[in-house]
Amino acid sequence: MYARGVAAAAMLLLVLFASLRLYILIQAGAETGSFKVIGMTVPYSAVWAAGLFVVLGAFVFLFTFGLATGLKVLDENTHRFVDLLVDTESELAKVAWPGRDELGRSTGAVLVLILVLGAFLYIVDQIVAYVFGLLRVLPQ
Repeated sequence: MYARGVAAAAMLLLVLFASLRLYILIQAGAETGSFKVIGMTVPYSAVWAAGLFVVLGAFVFLFTFGLATGLKVLDENTHRFVDLLVDTESELAKVAWPGRDELGRSTGAVLVLILVLGAFLYIVDQIVAYVFGLLRVLPQ
């Protein structure tokens, strides 16, 4: 259930960004008009963005929890996606996660290697630039 929840949250975040992007595009394109609801002015672009969020959110819900819709094509894809999430969750349960000490040592080793590699590449770059400068390939 954990993998499905994370997948649903990630997809809903993408849906939220898509809805926000639609709202911005419509607002930037032209004045779309607005209407009043409970004394507040609501632009039509916000309605379109909210509609997109609701529709795509419903698809995320369907794909995450595998509910039957009665549409054969949609139900087959939904069940395949739910099976993928269940398989992913079972594979994650088999992973041997490192302890705090091992994680700290590994992170330290990676950071040291990044610094050493960065210094090495900087030195090689300076040598190559100096040699190319002597050969007048690069300006001095």
